[in-house]
Amino acid sequence: MWSLPALRWEPCEADPSELAAAEREAATGAEFDKHGLKAKIWAGYKDGTVKLICKRLPGLARVVAFLPEGVKEPNWDFWARVFQWFGPAKDPWKVIWFAARAPREFPDPGQDLGPEHVNGGYTTVCSTDGIFIYREEEATRVLIHEMLHAACLDEKGSQWTIPLKEAMIEMWAELVLIALKSRGQTQAAKRLWVKQSHWVSDTNEKAREEHNENDDTDYAWRYLSGRAHMYAEYGIILPAPRQIEKRSLRFTHPDLDA
Repeated sequence: MWSLPALRWEPCEADPSELAAAEREAATGAEFDKHGLKAKIWAGYKDGTVKLICKRLPGLARVVAFLPEGVKEPNWDFWARVFQWFGPAKDPWKVIWFAARAPREFPDPGQDLGPEHVNGGYTTVCSTDGIFIYREEEATRVLIHEMLHAACLDEKGSQWTIPLKEAMIEMWAELVLIALKSRGQTQAAKRLWVKQSHWVSDTNEKAREEHNENDDTDYAWRYLSGRAHMYAEYGIILPAPRQIEKRSLRFTHPDLDA
């Protein structure tokens, strides 16, 4: 992948349909976006405090990003490699990013983990018409996760419930991220895997012990302990959790930021 020529982004103007989609999505999905992160970003765009950037990879992808003051633009070179890895779709991939500065954090002990604690994006399965991301934190991982859905790579079959499908997609999202981040270098991938596998175990332990996350009937299981379940299906056992203080609920180790 990294031996291929780099793709070049071109500036673009967000077209009326993209702005209409952003406005529509900012007003919907309250069951997942309970803090109204998208709505706050859209309001900032309307009052001029949030910057709009549009870039495209001709014939491959378009990204419309709403960036509050102090939020950096995406790592365009890395995002180009993500789109390059997935390849062209029937219609160009379309991403709308509301870059809210709202990190995932564990709530107070005893509280269940809901969508407002773990979710940061969504799309329609088997459709490239719109990938919507609404946190600054881990935006690249969310991009990969949602592209796996949009690329129609969800597991098929009646035995695959939504929690199981999400757990499988999340597992593959972090493995793809490790592969791309390591640029195909085996030792780099091993180092990232060690950090990530410990991160998953530590996060899962806190979710189980302090936030009632036990099985796939608990909402956050699909993104947290569900990954360990999927790794076990492939014969991969994660390391034992460590006794450390942990506030961050982000899914991937910070060294996997890209």
